[in-house]
Amino acid sequence: MITISDILTPKRVLLEVTSTTREAAILEVAQLLRGDERVRDWNAFVGAIKVGSSCIATESGRGICIPHARTNQVSTMVMAAGRSTNGIWFEGEGGSRVLAHYIIVIGVPVALAADYLRIIGAIARTFRSAKSEAALRAAGTKEEFIRLLAINESPV
Repeated sequence: MITISDILTPKRVLLEVTSTTREAAILEVAQLLRGDERVRDWNAFVGAIKVGSSCIATESGRGICIPHARTNQVSTMVMAAGRSTNGIWFEGEGGSRVLAHYIIVIGVPVALAADYLRIIGAIARTFRSAKSEAALRAAGTKEEFIRLLAINESPV
């Protein structure tokens, strides 16, 4: 079973996204995966990333956006995460606007769809709690951010 801490390393976490537009912010976080040996073709991977309705508002009002690509341009699941103090506006479900303070870029081979859905569920559970989101917001290190993001994963 693939876990968040298996695929998200401190090198792939940005504690302060500086971009202010949706496209630039996604690219800033995705850049953390450039040169990752698990990404076969970085340009094709970035081109395959979909945003769609992957942005949601959280209980605390700090949204999360999970641009993702289900593609064979990655050899196994990859993830990069960014946090923005000011937030970046994204479109959410039904055309609503979400001020996203977290961007999590995920690449997953088509064959690993079940692991992808399980990890998305764990992330959603973490952001469902205002207390968990506040802890992520206050995380001072990349290692702490990863630990807090993975806190709601089911044990093996």
